[in-house]
Amino acid sequence: MRKARILATAWTILIVAACTIPGRDIPDVDIDFADKFAHFALFFGYGWLWMRAMAAPLRKRLILVGISGVLLSIGTEFYQGLLPWERSPDLYDSIANTAGLAVSVISYSARFKRA
Repeated sequence: MRKARILATAWTILIVAACTIPGRDIPDVDIDFADKFAHFALFFGYGWLWMRAMAAPLRKRLILVGISGVLLSIGTEFYQGLLPWERSPDLYDSIANTAGLAVSVISYSARFKRA
């Protein structure tokens, strides 16, 4: 359980670090919506890792991880608007974050509810 919490914490720090990188330093990829896929993946990982790291009953984990993930999503977008370099909040990033989070906690719950 300790390793899972360390990994989940490191992933959360990775999300904040990735959202802090100046826009000009992010490689330009010629794939439509690549940034939205990245946001989805980051928050999918957040949800899955925190669901795994917590020792609470499944229903309580679902609520705690869901609420904390949505707050992190909103918080990182707000934070990007405060940065003194080229980053800006984006509603669609927050939607991609929340979608990744929702898919992860629902799929985690479904997988382990059956087990």
